Amino acid sequence: MEDIPDDWNPSTLPFGHTEVVAAVRELAPQADLTDPEWIHIVLPGADIEVNVARAAPLDSFALHVRAADNATADRFIASLLERLGARAFAPGSETGIFQA
Repeated sequence: MEDIPDDWNPSTLPFGHTEVVAAVRELAPQADLTDPEWIHIVLPGADIEVNVARAAPLDSFALHVRAADNATADRFIASLLERLGARAFAPGSETGIFQA
């Protein structure tokens, strides 16, 4: 991440709120969509919240992950990103970029 210039401004994402919700529903039909800007997904060993604004296109969206089973969380995240054609920052990773 240190290779990214300080003045870098990413372009908007090529999808919006609707596409994120659809992808989550496809991967986790049990997801709690009570508040569609804070989608809550409970998986065996992982609890994931997807924070996504009601906008199209989006500048960003966030995943808040609490996992006892990192492999389960990583599989879900990788599948979601693949469906959306997106990549993600992962501050806790060595490179700063999510890699499953």
